Order: sequence, then C-alpha cells, then structure tokens
Amino acid sequence: MVDRITKRTLIPKITLHGLRHTHCTILLLQGMNVKVISERLGNTPDMIYKVYGHILKEMEMESISLFSNNLPMAGARNGTNKYIQRQ
Repeated sequence: MVDRITKRTLIPKITLHGLRHTHCTILLLQGMNVKVISERLGNTPDMIYKVYGHILKEMEMESISLFSNNLPMAGARNGTNKYIQRQ
C-alpha cells in the first residue's frame, strides 16, 4: 500500500518502520506526553526515552533558550544561565 501511494505522489518512499519513527518524532516535537506515545506505539516510556532521547534533549535546550530570551520582556535583568551558574 505504501509503495502504491509513493508511486502516485511526490512523497518520498518510506518504510512502515520509518513512518512509525516519524510519527513518534512528530508527537514528541508537539509536546505529547511520553507515556501516551509509548502506549500508542506499544512500547514502554523507557524505550521512548532511550530511542528518542536526543530529540527530548534538543527540546529541553530549546525551552531554556526560549525562556531565557523572554526574561527581559518580563522585566528580568538576568538570564537563566546566570541563575544556574550561581546554584
């Protein structure tokens, strides 16, 4: 079925496993709860963290950056990095 669709469209060829991986990655990037994703895919949350941990780490770094960049708009004088270093 996937082969028929990719032949009739401009969608690049992808395996079912690749589609599953893409599905999980998109859900993580949209902020879906890891437990919900693991149940949807029939995995454990630990397996999701193990396989997709790099994506979760990137999201964590992005959230720190977004928060830090918006502190001046809220009237703060110091960013999160200065706070973290003092701890």
